[in-house]
Formats: sequence, C-alpha cells, structure tokens
Amino acid sequence: MILGPSVVGQSEFIKKWLFPPKTFYISETISFFGCMMFLFLIGVKIDLSIVIRSGKKAWAIGIFSFLSPLIMCTFVAVLLQKLLLTPNQVLYESIFPIVLILSTGSFHVTAIHLADLKLLNSEMGRIAVSASMVSGSTSLLLITTVVTQKKASLLKDSSSINWMTICMLAMIVFTICVLRPIMLWMVRQTPEGKPIKESYVLSVILMLLGCSLFMEVIGEHFTLGPVILGMAVPDGPPLGSALTERLETMVSKIFLPLYFLFCGASFKFYLIDARTFAIVQIVAVVAFLGKVGGTMLPSIYLKMPVTDVLSLGLLMSAQGITQLLYLQTSLALDVRFNIPFF
Repeated sequence: MILGPSVVGQSEFIKKWLFPPKTFYISETISFFGCMMFLFLIGVKIDLSIVIRSGKKAWAIGIFSFLSPLIMCTFVAVLLQKLLLTPNQVLYESIFPIVLILSTGSFHVTAIHLADLKLLNSEMGRIAVSASMVSGSTSLLLITTVVTQKKASLLKDSSSINWMTICMLAMIVFTICVLRPIMLWMVRQTPEGKPIKESYVLSVILMLLGCSLFMEVIGEHFTLGPVILGMAVPDGPPLGSALTERLETMVSKIFLPLYFLFCGASFKFYLIDARTFAIVQIVAVVAFLGKVGGTMLPSIYLKMPVTDVLSLGLLMSAQGITQLLYLQTSLALDVRFNIPFF
C-alpha cells in the first residue's frame, strides 16, 4: 500500500526511478503464476472422496454456511439497492457480485486456521474440514458458472457460453480419463517407500501449465484449470505429497508475497467514498453473521456443544486469500467494483 499511488506512488521521482510501472508488470506476471500454483495445491489437498463420504452433519453445515449468507446478503442488497442506491451508481450493479464473493467458503483458509490453532486432528477440526470442503466446492461451482456467464456477456455472443461450457466439460473429462490415469501410472511405477522421479513431477507441472493455457484459450479464467487438475491428482504419497513438499514453500514464501505486493500496490485510498464504504460494510457484516448463523443452526440441531458450535461458526466465517483471488478475478473480468480496496 505504501508503494502504491496512495502514498509513495504520488511522487513522480520515486515512481520513475525506484518503482517504474514495468516492475509491477513483472511482479504481476509472477504473482499470477504463484496464484495458479497455489490454487493447484488447494486442489491437491482437497480429497473429493472425503467430500462425497462426508456425513449429514458436514453436508448440512457446509451447505447452510454458504446458502445462509448468500440469501441474507441478497435480501439486504435488494433493500439497499432500492433505498440507498440509484441506477447511475457503480455500486448499483456491483453489489451482487460483492454479495457472492463475501458468501463464498474457503477450505484453505479454514484448514490454515485449524492448523495454527492445533485443532486440525480434533473432532471439531475434522467436521470443519469436511464442511469447508463442501462449502468451498459449492462456492467454486457457483463462481465458475458466474465467470462463464460473465465471459460470454463480454463477448456478446449467446453461443459462446455453450462453447465454453462444452470445452470446460471436455477438459474435465480429459483430466479424469487421460491425465489422472497417467498420474496413477506414475504412482504405480514408483516403488513403495521410494521418492517419485523428478521427471514425473515436472510432467505434472507441464500438465498444470497446459490446463491453464487451455482455459485461457477457450475464454475461461486461467485459474480454473489448476483447480480441476489438482483435484485429479492422487492424494498422499508419493505424488500428491511430493508436489506439496516441492511447491508449498516456494509458493508461500516467494510467489504469494509478490501477489500481496501487487494487490497492495493497486490500492487507491483517494477513491474511497464514505457512503459506498458504509454500504459495502453493511453487506460484509451481514455476510459474517449469516456464515456464523448458518454454521450454528444445523450444529445446534445436531446437538453439538455450544462452545464447539460458536468456535465452528467463527472458523467457517473466516476469510482470506481465496476471497482476494475471487475479487481479483472479478476485476480481471471487468466487473465494475467501487470498493475501497481497489
């Protein structure tokens, strides 16, 4: 934020000699590459079998924690749109994308908080992980649908949405029927207890780049390919754990800090409008209360301890880099946001 146009960036001397625009183009490219790797790792860590086998408790909490804030925020957004906003304001159209992003769940954010609190292997931790996988998968499915529709509307071609949907389904089928069997073959070729070959790891990274390129070519966002491929990677050793071990440190210590630098340098505090800021915060507070309430209601119905219910509600309502990525994706799709972060 200090490097951005709000503080240091106002000086023409510093802007020209210390932080010229071309340096931010480089950091932007590297940061988005890091986001691609990060989302791939999230996909690797998501075990779809756990989502499928999740009991009624996890499914109920996961679905309610997503639908409750979405419904509450949509109702509040309609009221705000009618009472406080006019059609010529930017927020009039942007408020519903904001509602969607604030209502999304995130497996990665929940898992990080559980690990930091040393609750990952507790009973509440296992419920939170399963519920966040359900919530995150539902959120990702809805976001993907919205992104596809937005891309089609930008292209102003009614047939393009059908083309993108067909291509994305073909990509999913290709990943399941071709790429996953190749990765399973790599696992079978690795002797038990031995590390996987570096050539196999490199091959998976090339698959990752290919999937991202394919998504960009068909008109989808490039981050969807890594998530799909990541979920197809066989979890655990030798392949899944090897990819996590080799990429996690590089992504979290190098690429993601550059991503945060790029996002912070885009902040423009002088664009903050107090009225718009207040309206967005109302939606954010309602989303938070909706997530906590949506998590607590099924938990109380299932007779969980009150302390665990409240803790679970706060954990499921936490937001992090996943929501930031969704915001960045929306901005890249030319969704007109007027929030005080950008």
